[in-house]
Amino acid sequence: MVIATALLTAACKNSAMKSAKIDGALSDSVTLQIEKIAETDTAQAFRMLDSLHQSGALAEHTYYYTRARIYQGTRDRLLAINYVRRAYETPYVSQHDSIRAQVLQWMTRIMLPIGDHQSCIRQAVEGIRLARKLNDPFMEADFLMLIGMCRYDMGDKQNAWKEMNRGMEKVKTLSKKELKTSERTKLALMALTTATAFANDQDMDQTIASCRTTLAVLDTLHGYNADMLGGQAYAMMAGAFAKLAENDATLRDSADHYARLYWLTNYGKQNKGQRLKTYFKFSGKYEQGLQVTEDYLARYRQQADTVNRQYAELLHESEDYNVALGRYRQAYNISRRATILADTLHARDMHQKAMEYAEKFESKEKDIEIARQRQLVILLSVIVASALAVLAILIFFMLHIKRKNRDLENVICSLEEKQRLLGRIIPSSSALSHNDENENLQKFLEMERIIDEQKTYLDPTANIEMVMERAGYSRRASTKLIQQFASTNKRLDYLNKKRVEYAAYLLVAEPSISSKEVGARSGFYEDSTFRRNFKKYYGVTPTAYRALHAG
Repeated sequence: MVIATALLTAACKNSAMKSAKIDGALSDSVTLQIEKIAETDTAQAFRMLDSLHQSGALAEHTYYYTRARIYQGTRDRLLAINYVRRAYETPYVSQHDSIRAQVLQWMTRIMLPIGDHQSCIRQAVEGIRLARKLNDPFMEADFLMLIGMCRYDMGDKQNAWKEMNRGMEKVKTLSKKELKTSERTKLALMALTTATAFANDQDMDQTIASCRTTLAVLDTLHGYNADMLGGQAYAMMAGAFAKLAENDATLRDSADHYARLYWLTNYGKQNKGQRLKTYFKFSGKYEQGLQVTEDYLARYRQQADTVNRQYAELLHESEDYNVALGRYRQAYNISRRATILADTLHARDMHQKAMEYAEKFESKEKDIEIARQRQLVILLSVIVASALAVLAILIFFMLHIKRKNRDLENVICSLEEKQRLLGRIIPSSSALSHNDENENLQKFLEMERIIDEQKTYLDPTANIEMVMERAGYSRRASTKLIQQFASTNKRLDYLNKKRVEYAAYLLVAEPSISSKEVGARSGFYEDSTFRRNFKKYYGVTPTAYRALHAG
């Protein structure tokens, strides 16, 4: 450190100043070297600066001014403002109007992001007075633009436009040949500032016009400043065209074109698309915009001056992207962070706005949760209803199959019985020796025919004796025929079977009458007797039988 201090002291002596103090411009080659060292080692730069000041080799105003520039480089705006104000109050600066105006310009610019608008306006008004005294219209225009920016941040848009337009009109009176490179750079910055104000006011046509003015001023300039301002103009135009493309899809290509031009600038590559957040938003590229915004929030959190309005603006951008993506819980968390930030800044307007956003996002999240629960209930209801419908279809199908199987079994049994009876009728070598059996079968079939025609068994008062007597058969003859060919040993069972078969016919043929009436019309005194006998021969109740054969 001693060696470095000695080298700087020697540089002071070799700067045509010998042992005299550096008391001319605000910065010179020595202070620029110290600022260069501060980029890598701030502590060493401050030690060297203090050593030169204590040795008397550095004027007081230059010392304060250089410290302020180093603090600005470390993004400690409060300390930067403190030291630039000290430089402004030194006797040397007070005696030189041009240097005084220069310090006022810089002090106003670094105070503006902090939000002390009234102080900024007072300083800018003093700067305008000095600029007119120095007959410097460009400096006057710069202070007018600064006043416009302050009033715009304060919400006084009408007066903000008035001051900005006064500044731009003042500069337009100058020809490009009259402007130095630094002045043309400032002019481009003014036009870009105006474009930003128009963009915030949703006047995209004016935004594009102001950006074109910026690019026109920069057409013959080169270097980092020109690349940076051009990149910002391209990004702003991409966002403006993307906004206009919502109503005119033909402008979408223009938005993409200027976004590509932004990426081609060194500024765009270094900032990794951060300036394109408006373009991302209105182009529907929410995921990409959110990623860029979150990257910059993470970067700001690692710096010393994260408590500033630019950080708050990034938080608001992140809110917008999360809302666009439907992530209201994330948006709510960001709004809570913005509320804490507003408390730190003592910014009541920011605090109120952040709280309103937080409440809105929380309410929206609750609404979404309720909607999700309703959808879940509806989905479960549909699933249960579908399951019940499938189950009902399966049950119906099984009953249908069961009915078909029973019908098939009845048909098979009937066919087997007829085959058995026919087999007895057809003469064969063995049947010829059994003439009596064939004769009896003929008698049984004749008896069946007569009984089915007379239907005497449908009379509840008729018994088997009456039925057989009317058919012309004696008790003995009918008993023998029934036992031999009717598959039952009891004549009563034969009679009940006839009644049940007729009941089965009525159940299907006349669905409007009750099963009890069916039983009575089939020859049964008691409904219970009818049901018991019906289930005995058909395996199901009369009601179930009718349901199986319905339709």
